Amino acid sequence: MKSIYLLPLILFSLFVQAQKDYPTPPASTNRLFYIQHNESKNTFVYDAIFSTKEHLDEQNPVNIYRILYEANGEKKPLTAIQKKLAYGLKIKKKEKNVFLLTLVSYPSQQLILKLNAKKHPVVLTTVNGKEMVLKRVFLKKKSGTGGLSVKLDYILFHGTDKNGNSIQEKIIL
Repeated sequence: MKSIYLLPLILFSLFVQAQKDYPTPPASTNRLFYIQHNESKNTFVYDAIFSTKEHLDEQNPVNIYRILYEANGEKKPLTAIQKKLAYGLKIKKKEKNVFLLTLVSYPSQQLILKLNAKKHPVVLTTVNGKEMVLKRVFLKKKSGTGGLSVKLDYILFHGTDKNGNSIQEKIIL
């Protein structure tokens, strides 16, 4: 019986261990979310772009860039390959200040960019039937895969639920 109770604790510690000592990008009022993976601490950041104080830019509502923590924290745009095959977004305007976003590498996971009641940008998504305001994503890459043929073991989505509580959901691939 004790082993049944220990299993969730062991699994949780493995999830936490996978992200131990990862840097957090500098805070930004326009931050939507960021993505990290287990092969380096470099981080892919997604920030909202406003055309006016209360209106998201209709042509390009998201600024995507990478922070190269393994190169002194240098901030750079995505490469063409990263934009087209991995970390880029397809963006479709739904209505004023509401956009449907999909990552080019995982189009089945829909993300909704909108302004919350306080006019702050948020990205909503549903993972395993649970809606969350997305804050960060962690990708666990399969060992032995790389380059243009990267495969993932799982994706961890971190965010907050409708009550503001932290939640984490995992998709095993």
